[in-house]
Amino acid sequence: MRKLVALILLLLSSAAAQAAEGHSHGVGHLNASLEGDVFSVELELPLESLLGFERAPKSAQDLARVRELATLLRNGDSLLLPSPAAGCALSGVSLASAAISPELLGEKATSAAAGASEQEHADLDAHYRFKCARPAELKRLEVAFFDTFKRLRVIEARLVTSKVQRAARLTGPSRGLVW
Repeated sequence: MRKLVALILLLLSSAAAQAAEGHSHGVGHLNASLEGDVFSVELELPLESLLGFERAPKSAQDLARVRELATLLRNGDSLLLPSPAAGCALSGVSLASAAISPELLGEKATSAAAGASEQEHADLDAHYRFKCARPAELKRLEVAFFDTFKRLRVIEARLVTSKVQRAARLTGPSRGLVW
């Protein structure tokens, strides 16, 4: 267990290093971990790659696009496909962005998120939690974001389990993280 916790901390620190490197349009980051029967996937994606803009929505059309995006992302089991043999079911989703109010993303308002900020570059953070009936059978994660989000070119992926660490560069034609 300590080894897994250390690996997760390493994974999180590398995510912080990625954030420090800067924001790139078309490039997302994925961190996945398996602990017991819980498979967690965290994504950091540029809003520009998802919506075509990286600011608070200003028009009715912008608002509609954000709501449509939130609905689509909340159906994460159509965008993230764990190995079918593992029997994983989506059990939780949370979405956050500094540029979009939590309510528009289907989240509860918090005092820390009183208003959307005006940033030059903004991301959307999505956290998915799957409960797996047969976690030993979990050997692959298919990432189907590229079909829906045409501006997304690459997802830098990292995986940590108690038995394996993997990194992969996912693209439209090569969208599977395999371990």
